[in-house]
Amino acid sequence: MKIITYSDLHMEFGSMIKPPEDSFANLMILAGDLITFRDYKPLDRFLERWKKPVIFVAGNHEYYTNTNMHTEAARFQDWLSNNHPNVHFLQDRSISFDGVHFFGGTMWTDFQGGSEKAMLQARTQMNDFRLIKMKDGVSLTPQYTTKLHSQFVEKLLEWFKQPLSGKRIVVTHHAPVIKPMTKYIGSQLSPAFNSTDMIEIITRYQPDLWIYGHTHECDDHYFEKTRIISNQSGYPSYVQKYECGKDFDPTGKPLNIE
Repeated sequence: MKIITYSDLHMEFGSMIKPPEDSFANLMILAGDLITFRDYKPLDRFLERWKKPVIFVAGNHEYYTNTNMHTEAARFQDWLSNNHPNVHFLQDRSISFDGVHFFGGTMWTDFQGGSEKAMLQARTQMNDFRLIKMKDGVSLTPQYTTKLHSQFVEKLLEWFKQPLSGKRIVVTHHAPVIKPMTKYIGSQLSPAFNSTDMIEIITRYQPDLWIYGHTHECDDHYFEKTRIISNQSGYPSYVQKYECGKDFDPTGKPLNIE
């Protein structure tokens, strides 16, 4: 199986990136921050040449709508069912293709075990806690993201314990392993971008591949036996074609899963 992957294209800001035609690979993985759920048109254009299966997990920016995040997720699923039935929106659930098993979800951060300082700073400085509503009229809180994170972990562990034969791939928006973003090294905000308990889980279950986004830094490294990759473009840039520069692969960083 040949897969391609993208995240953080931020098409809400006018990015014109287009994937290859679907003859190029068997499966496309989209690891969040493609659009906001208030406007599907950029994603509609992005997918117009791609009729093969797609795995989609939402990032935080998808929920920048100032409306109930759960209502928006359900509305998006309905839109996909009617317009792009080949796109599989994974919210803490799994799917398999040709003997390869995938589990996906946003995996909101646990703030590295619930760091009070990080949560306080994030609530006052991050747009997530202003633009995302966890229910009608109520802004998202760091404490609620840790609850969502726990729900993700519970479902992920259930999946790992299933007796599946074949490769296992995890797809999340948030980063699974602490790899501090360059611009946040030494910052109390660093825990907002990854989760400490994934280290133990990866060490124990060793999935073959983990794909993520969110950090606006591309990545390709091994943690134990798990390959961890991210192909992010970041915001459209007037200085260079993509915020993430030459590290971003506009053809989707093709990977052969054997």
